[in-house]
Amino acid sequence: MARRWLKQERRTKEELFDALVRNALGFVNSSIDHLQTKPKNAIVDLYTAVELFLKARLMKEHWTLMLSKPETGDLQNLAVGDFLSVYLDDALNRIPSILGERIDKNASDNFKALGEHRNQIVHFAHSGMDNPSKTQAGVIAEAWASWHYLHALLTGLWEGVFQPYAVELQVLNQRMMRQGEFIKTRFEILKPQIEIQEKKGKKIVPCGHCHMPAAIVGETHSWGTDYTCMVCGVDDTVVEECNAELPCPACNAPFKFFQKGLNACPNCGHGITIDVLTNLCAKHYPQGDEWCEEGQEHIASCHECEHPEPSVFFIDGMWSCVSCFDRGWGAVTCERCGEFVTGDMERIKYFACHKCEPLVREQMLRMVETNESGSRAEGSEEPAPIAQE
Repeated sequence: MARRWLKQERRTKEELFDALVRNALGFVNSSIDHLQTKPKNAIVDLYTAVELFLKARLMKEHWTLMLSKPETGDLQNLAVGDFLSVYLDDALNRIPSILGERIDKNASDNFKALGEHRNQIVHFAHSGMDNPSKTQAGVIAEAWASWHYLHALLTGLWEGVFQPYAVELQVLNQRMMRQGEFIKTRFEILKPQIEIQEKKGKKIVPCGHCHMPAAIVGETHSWGTDYTCMVCGVDDTVVEECNAELPCPACNAPFKFFQKGLNACPNCGHGITIDVLTNLCAKHYPQGDEWCEEGQEHIASCHECEHPEPSVFFIDGMWSCVSCFDRGWGAVTCERCGEFVTGDMERIKYFACHKCEPLVREQMLRMVETNESGSRAEGSEEPAPIAQE
């Protein structure tokens, strides 16, 4: 038996999960601490945090999923930290294939690129970090983009899993957002290259994340225009503007309602809440698109913000949410739960919608555990021993 140099105290699965998440939060903190003075350390720490958060998500579903070889799982070894955990690539593969959760390709590509930077730094030498005058701003932008994708996962798709750590995540996000001066530095460095792109005929618009006029406009869709920011590296979409108007319930004056930050009528100051908007939209947008049969539900639940009540209406030829103001997704009745929802049509058809996804995953997990129990029972006449945590 191989000699173990580190002896850990026994912990339950819940305690291990909490320790894993807090370890990840600590690495993000450390990364931000190092952004200005030790760029290489910042990259290594942030990558470590990304990997730990992915492992935590897998562990929350089932502790064996974070092991490099789930079939070798042993609760006794887990309790004392004696196991080999999954690497980034395998974690990114397991999350959509086993959990049924789609990680945006831009996010997964970013995490992999961050991993390549980390590997060059740790295992050899990173030639792109030899110029201190340029390295700092570049690393800030790299961290900004990676944190953007990670934070979106932790507070969006995985909000229910990491809700107990919401305060810590908010503090970290505020710290990262204060790196604005370095983003400006990055912009100044790249300004000549941005101007070259403009001379080539590329359209440049302000980035919705770092707010620098450095986003190169790409493909245009009916729902919006894609762009790639040269400063912070984020790929995103500028949602097609909606100029539709509704009459104020107090003064009847028309106002443009599809915009974040609107909380009162511009004419009389009457309060405009999400409830007011949904009531007005239900009256003025009583029908869906051509896929909606007559008499069918026409107000959808939003998979993006998951507002408790249906908040997506068919406005100006597009399904549009008056809670998060996202638009352009399809809307369909889920065959599993009967809810009228927005989202990825293929995922809803072959897996589940955001409403019934937790239940579907739980059912799948029970099936896996039942099959595992049956396999153990077939291999032994005696009942399998219950591991003590």
